[in-house]
Amino acid sequence: MRASRALQAVGLLFAWASLARVQRVEGVPHAPAALQWLGPLTHPVAAAAVTVVFALLLGWFVVRGGQATMVALAALLAAGAAVQGWQWPGDEGANGAVMLPGAALVAMAVARGMVPPERRDRAGIDAAAGLVAACYLLAGVAKLGGSGWAWTSQANLGVHILAQGYGGLGELEPLRTWVAGSPVVCRALGVGTLVIELGAVAFLWPGLRAVWAIGALFLHVGISLLMGLHHYDWLFTVLAVAVGSRSCRR
Repeated sequence: MRASRALQAVGLLFAWASLARVQRVEGVPHAPAALQWLGPLTHPVAAAAVTVVFALLLGWFVVRGGQATMVALAALLAAGAAVQGWQWPGDEGANGAVMLPGAALVAMAVARGMVPPERRDRAGIDAAAGLVAACYLLAGVAKLGGSGWAWTSQANLGVHILAQGYGGLGELEPLRTWVAGSPVVCRALGVGTLVIELGAVAFLWPGLRAVWAIGALFLHVGISLLMGLHHYDWLFTVLAVAVGSRSCRR
């Protein structure tokens, strides 16, 4: 299980980094009046101190685990997302990034507290797997609900690839331009994305978790290469659950 927790810790680090990247102002000008006292925590020195605390908790989590540590990490992520929103309203990127890693921690902590000690690892992993399946399934449903199968078309994906990925790493721009200009490749990638996301229900079955995790790996690597969007916090959470599932069933 330690390997699983280490992978999960990497995902949590990426989630925390996503919060740090979008903090653009000091203070919390858009927070409720009763919470304006949180402003000093956005000072670079205070923010660095909180990051050190988060890192220490991560280390303890990897070595020992424990429900209290999981809840503390999730609470820090949630607080960081709230502070970011009070600094820069309308930017939901960080909140979306911390959603799955933080929710998986809470699900694990709750599930572990409801079963005998010998079943805690399995219960925690199964609860986190349920969160993973739900989040990816909802992502696929949202795409279909918004524009249907037209989401997989070149008119949609090609524009997204050019808008998100153009101007990134120079050596990748020819690949991105070629993919964005190909109706066949865009359709294949779009259909593949929906198959993986809607197929996340497979993650509910322990025997299929490793297979679906490989699909999620290709999905996130492809998004990173073509759009420059790095959702490694979600990816490492998926890998952590897949590895943990194998470990606790040996």
